[in-house]
Amino acid sequence: MNWTVCIDFGTAFSKAAAAPAGAWTDFDAAKIRPLMLNALGGGNPFLLDSAVFIAGDEILFGAAAISAAAEAGGKRQALRSFKTILSAPDLERALSARAPASIDPERALQQRDLVVLYLAFLMGAVERAVASDPVVGAVNAWRYASPAWRDDRIAAHRVIERLFGEARVVGNALKIAENRVAAASARAALAGARDDVAAATWRMDMVYEATAAAACSAVSLADRATHVIVVDVGAGTTDIAALAGSAELHEARVTLAQAGDFMDRVLLNQALAASPNLKSVAQQQELWAAMGPNVRDLKESLFATGRGVFRFGARVINLSLKDFERDKGFKQFQNDLTRAYLGALKALRDRARADKQKHIVAVAVGGGAPAPFIQALIKSSAPGGGVKVVARPSIPDWANAAAFGGNLAPVFPQLAVAIGGALAPEAMLAAYDRASA
Repeated sequence: MNWTVCIDFGTAFSKAAAAPAGAWTDFDAAKIRPLMLNALGGGNPFLLDSAVFIAGDEILFGAAAISAAAEAGGKRQALRSFKTILSAPDLERALSARAPASIDPERALQQRDLVVLYLAFLMGAVERAVASDPVVGAVNAWRYASPAWRDDRIAAHRVIERLFGEARVVGNALKIAENRVAAASARAALAGARDDVAAATWRMDMVYEATAAAACSAVSLADRATHVIVVDVGAGTTDIAALAGSAELHEARVTLAQAGDFMDRVLLNQALAASPNLKSVAQQQELWAAMGPNVRDLKESLFATGRGVFRFGARVINLSLKDFERDKGFKQFQNDLTRAYLGALKALRDRARADKQKHIVAVAVGGGAPAPFIQALIKSSAPGGGVKVVARPSIPDWANAAAFGGNLAPVFPQLAVAIGGALAPEAMLAAYDRASA
């Protein structure tokens, strides 16, 4: 049996999943394999921290990179915004730029080098997870998920495909197994990979993130759905996609730059507003640095209970959902997303009526899916009526199987893109000339 692996290298976490050929038409939950990329580290085994940090003569990855950056305070940063680099209008120029001094004090590495090194770490984790999985067999197709935000997506795909190719060469040379590698060895491996034939001939397919999430929702929930609309609220982007059978409605595809990271900044600014005694820039930066590692937990509490509490020294900072939702920037994001979603929903409603379907399934996935305004959004009626919209939870019953040790269900909304990307039929892959690949 041949298998397909899809990699979702998210802004906060990277995820991957494997599915056998034909999984879309012959769905079997037991053969859908979310991959344990972080099996030996702390945190959830299915989520691998997207981070790289230069620490003197070593380069650190994942959770180790984040810890080292936190220990350095506000003076140093880990590189986490890989998608920010890859979404630059001039991609080649962005990749060839030197990493800022806060990331690489010696300014010795290009941003391309750091992206390739992280992808080498990630691909190594994927390959180890595949090898240790008791079900997955030979992998003959590789895919990655991407936001649908570029007009030059074919050219950009070729560049990203080459980055993955170089990453495989680098990974084979370095064997990154413990979240770190010697900087000198990394530089040598990078230099060798640039002209390696294996890097130039490596091939992957690309699937849009929200399309993949919709594919997952269409087949993995309790009843298979034919007409599905999905809102994928990730860390870096919010994406909308709609499916009618195995066909994506291109007119319903939307990507917004505001997402989980944007909401984190709203929350951090709310904390600053609640702390008027922190007047200096240094004091405010200290609060930001202290809240940064905890902001996602605070956001979860805010969305679940309407309140969040953060202790900063002797102070107790109380945060409320009402204040969060009154933020001017947040209101603009909510308005933009609502407008985009209802436009996509109308397009799917028109297609459903033409197909003589009586209902549409709406699902929210991604780390921001639990937000109250997102849950309210997917319950919206279709503009023009005539078709019922059924909002479904994003977590299928099979995600609670004992084999996953209770680890999959809590993060399933974040795995939906990788899972859907692995099982999606070829018709859902991004359009480009594969014959010339």
